[in-house]
Amino acid sequence: MQGFGDELAAVAERFRQQKQQQDAFDAEVIGRELNGQIAQAEKEAIQNAPADGRGLHDAMYGQARNGVVKPGLFDKVFDSTVPKMPESERARFIRQKEAMRLAGSARMATQQYARRQDYEQAEWSKAQATELNAIAQSDPDDTATFEAIRQGGFDFIAKMGNPVARQLAETGWRSNTAKALAQAMLAKDPKRAAEMLGAAPAAQAGGGEPTGAEGTDLSAKNPNGPASGDDRLADLTPDDRVALPCWPASRRRKTDVGTGDLARFFLLPGLLRCRWPAGILMASSC
Repeated sequence: MQGFGDELAAVAERFRQQKQQQDAFDAEVIGRELNGQIAQAEKEAIQNAPADGRGLHDAMYGQARNGVVKPGLFDKVFDSTVPKMPESERARFIRQKEAMRLAGSARMATQQYARRQDYEQAEWSKAQATELNAIAQSDPDDTATFEAIRQGGFDFIAKMGNPVARQLAETGWRSNTAKALAQAMLAKDPKRAAEMLGAAPAAQAGGGEPTGAEGTDLSAKNPNGPASGDDRLADLTPDDRVALPCWPASRRRKTDVGTGDLARFFLLPGLLRCRWPAGILMASSC
């Protein structure tokens, strides 16, 4: 009888071990299914989130305040999985919940932040396009209006959350407003604008073609800035100037001639002639 009892105990132990292994396997399968459901829920949450990403994280992973967690979609998905988990694995599974929430919370916070940055950049791009169009179509001699528009742009940019994006936007805004003003000048008085934009920097007074290293900073603060001109054009870069349709022939790189969308250039001795799309022919001294 003792031998029979030992054999029975051995069978029971083997059964227990087999059941434990089966439960572990089933728990792995259920856990993988849960991960797939969470991934799908995150994907749908991202797709359905507003353009600025507002509420994306909290909708998926809840909101913790004063130690109290307001449930999110993650809680619903996880809690619905608990009853499916083998009883022997259930307690261990439940203990994993907050670690899973923490990992998913970081993912959603990253997604929400990226969504917000894209939103801010898109909204700034729309506002900038509107304001630049207003400058280009305005009276270039109306300094007050130009400065008001430009300051309004800086105020808008100052509210952007990403400091790197904010700095890039400020740099671009300075250059773009100067280019828009130059367009307005060219539209009002092409000859005067061409002369103003073509004023040779003091550093290049001896002649020669400017290079990137010698590039003209057109700021009034730069001693190498134009000898004459408008301080509002101070943020035009050398490349910005070269790209303008009436940049003097002596200052235009060979690769720039005849490639612009706004005008084609015909170089004659002492003259730069610009043929505009509307068929207007204008000549100015270089």
